[in-house]
Amino acid sequence: MANMLTRIGFIDETSIKTNMAKTTGWAPRGERLVDHAPFGHWRSQTFIAALRHDRLDAPWVIDGPINRDLFDLYVETQLAPTLQRGDVVILDNLSSHKSPKATATLRNIGCWFLPLPPYSPDLNPIEINRGLTRTHG
Repeated sequence: MANMLTRIGFIDETSIKTNMAKTTGWAPRGERLVDHAPFGHWRSQTFIAALRHDRLDAPWVIDGPINRDLFDLYVETQLAPTLQRGDVVILDNLSSHKSPKATATLRNIGCWFLPLPPYSPDLNPIEINRGLTRTHG
């Protein structure tokens, strides 16, 4: 049973946008807080990775939001080389994850590809990890 747990990887992604600027902060008493925030053309970056029982596998950062073509590329070039026959990949129900090409890539190397039920972030431990990173990062 313990060996089975080492075969599971949970995939998830998170994004950050340049317009996510704080509007509050600290300044010395009697002084006004002044800072700069981007204005105009917003950019976004997406971080995607697989959480294993003992590590974060296949981390990848892309410019812009994830889509099916980029997810296929991630599975083929980043994730698949880290997997072994019999590994189980669990992911949420994002539409870009529902890719026949990504599924075929993983099945060709002997891996299982399992989606979580709709809206069930509590079943994906990478969500908890990301929450800790955002809180303490």
